[in-house]
Amino acid sequence: MAASESESGAEKSEEPTAKRLSEARREGQVAKSTDLSQVMGLAAAFTALWFIAPWLWNDLETVFRGGLSGKHSGGELSIQKLRHEFMGLILLLLPKILLLFLIAAGAGAGTLAFQTKFLWSNKLLKPKFSNINPIKGLKRLFSMQNFVNLLKSIFKLIIICPIAYFAFFDIFPGFLALMHAPISQFLPYTGEAASVIFWRIVPLLFVLALADYAYQKWNTHRTLKMTKDEVKDERKALEGDEKTKMQIRQKALQRARERMMQDVQTADVVVTNPTHIAVALKYDIAPGSAPTVVAKGRGYVAERIKKLARENKVPVLERKALARALFKAVEVGQSIPYELYTAVAELLAYVYKLRGNNPFGKRRTAAS
Repeated sequence: MAASESESGAEKSEEPTAKRLSEARREGQVAKSTDLSQVMGLAAAFTALWFIAPWLWNDLETVFRGGLSGKHSGGELSIQKLRHEFMGLILLLLPKILLLFLIAAGAGAGTLAFQTKFLWSNKLLKPKFSNINPIKGLKRLFSMQNFVNLLKSIFKLIIICPIAYFAFFDIFPGFLALMHAPISQFLPYTGEAASVIFWRIVPLLFVLALADYAYQKWNTHRTLKMTKDEVKDERKALEGDEKTKMQIRQKALQRARERMMQDVQTADVVVTNPTHIAVALKYDIAPGSAPTVVAKGRGYVAERIKKLARENKVPVLERKALARALFKAVEVGQSIPYELYTAVAELLAYVYKLRGNNPFGKRRTAAS
């Protein structure tokens, strides 16, 4: 199966969405090169060794002198004595060696954190039973990633072996001369030779690690690509199915219309166009209050409003200009604007007069 195809065979031709990238990051699926971390760790440790070397050389010289002097040859050799000498050797060298390991680990971890933008994810630590599947194991064995790792190993050998070979022949005469030199010259020369070889190899390994990081970024991006169907499914999941959303909107509108029709029963007056528009007004006597539009509609909805109003003995009056102004300027549940106060007040005064100067005496509630 091609790497650019999904399990169903569909080509992954679409760029990964923000949601896909976010999920992949939470899963720990980000581009990172372990080779780059290893090279930076080695370079940091070797640089630190350059500063620690004088103290380390002194300790090693002490060990060599003790081992070659034969100071223990005349005494009885016991387990307790060996243990004592060994612990002394450990306590002498271990702090400096641990410091080098910590520097190498810190540089490697810092490089890895920089590559992943300081991502911390424990998802990769969780065991996956699918990883012990023998069929998937064979697929991973012959995967593109393993092929790339093999090529990287071959390139490393191609880089290291010739450099080490020619460097060895350059420094070999110096090693022969050390056979007659004091031990104080042996360790510094060895360190200098190792440094020469190391700094010849590391720049090339660093270039190879950068190339590996670029490949890992490309490969991760390619793996996260999506098929057209996956993009559609994700969009539906985020935005909802259009048919379902339309049904929800229709139900919401229907419920709002039903509530609006119930409020028509409590209105004081319905203003009409007369045939196309109907607006129901209600006024509660309270300080600072203004008449409110409790229902409005055009066409079929207007006819229903007028029918309900007549059934509940709510006056239906024709005021073309006022009906158009109210319908355009005021939404259901809002108070009328100041500009329409006079016209609406005249209309309500007329309604109150029809009710025998007791405008709220016959008002009903929606519950009644």
